Amino acid sequence: MLCLYVVLACSSPNGEGSSEAVPSPDQTELSALAEGDTEFALGLFAQLGGEGVEENIFFSPFSISTALAMVHAGARGGTETEMSEVLRFPLPADRVPGAFEALLDRLGPGGRGSFAHGEGDPLTLTIANALWVERSYPLLDSYTGLADSCYGARASGLDFIGDPEGSGAAINGWVAERTGNRIRDLVPPGMIDEMTRLVLTNAVYFKASWLFAFDVHATAEGDFTTGSGDVVRVPMMHQTERLAHSHTGGCRAVSLPYSDGSARMLILLPDGDLEAFERSLDTALLRTVTTSLTGGEVDLAMPRFEFTSSFSLVDALRRMGMERAFDRSADFSGITGNRDLHISAVVHKAFVKVDESGTEAAAATAVMMALGCAAPEPPFEMSLDRPFLFLVTDELTGSVIFMGRVSNPSE
Repeated sequence: MLCLYVVLACSSPNGEGSSEAVPSPDQTELSALAEGDTEFALGLFAQLGGEGVEENIFFSPFSISTALAMVHAGARGGTETEMSEVLRFPLPADRVPGAFEALLDRLGPGGRGSFAHGEGDPLTLTIANALWVERSYPLLDSYTGLADSCYGARASGLDFIGDPEGSGAAINGWVAERTGNRIRDLVPPGMIDEMTRLVLTNAVYFKASWLFAFDVHATAEGDFTTGSGDVVRVPMMHQTERLAHSHTGGCRAVSLPYSDGSARMLILLPDGDLEAFERSLDTALLRTVTTSLTGGEVDLAMPRFEFTSSFSLVDALRRMGMERAFDRSADFSGITGNRDLHISAVVHKAFVKVDESGTEAAAATAVMMALGCAAPEPPFEMSLDRPFLFLVTDELTGSVIFMGRVSNPSE
């Protein structure tokens, strides 16, 4: 589960406006948006990965991108330009909301209904957005209309000035409810204060069964060498199945499909140094790996793991080039009619659980504005007994929903 929130802080009220029609995207634009999202995911991973590889990392680039896209809809001038460049939006600013609307529709139940599922439970992917506004602070009708129609983000009034802690509790309750209680306390005490005027939130919940489940009776304790070089004993799951796999680009890769065929987990196990591999990982390398995947028997050993990651994203986004949005000179006049808002915090929290049956993941973001007849080939062996990377991708849109690194599955 993932949650993202953006908090916007301000000093004065705004004016009014009228809603406008949003252009509908074509397939080329949607594909470009998904490709840009992958570039953003890899770029942000490079920032969040830190100097070493000792820590587990998990986040939802899709959640973060969606939450910031809602903010981007009200950005103007240089602020909008910087956000477009960092978020890798390939479309003109006025076409981004319509593209996200179509993307969200395809990711929703209506877009996935035609997929049959296997023996496991049907895939669940729920996405929710919301605006939380200081009750005395008016927003432009054009902005709230666009946020509602394209992102499904209804505006709710809260008393940020008189009851900041109660307001934070209300937002946290909304996030917990929409992430199956996997993401709790997204907004920490003290983050909302009397200067907060707008909080934008996104929550994503994902639960899916493997198409080929691991036999729980085959799970046994095994050694895993962590990113820091220590050896720990962890439950290792085992299966031999026909799976898409490759060995190219400096890594072994295997694709684990989920039951309805509309999503998969792509696992990357570097041949050598993990840190060097992470530095080399870009869209071209990822494309090389994915296009090289071929079907065949795979003997896979994989640890069970479960962990939660939390991030404050301001510094990472600044390093990526998003500077003006966090300054008091920011231009978010498309939200209020005035240049009185700036982003004061961006918080993200994500949870992942991988076991024999499948994957459960959740995330939230808040932005404060504040296989033949010949002799069979030997199985492709892949033992995930050292740090590895993984991506959960949507096959319908190509979007990277979640991405992470497992450095120590025992933590």
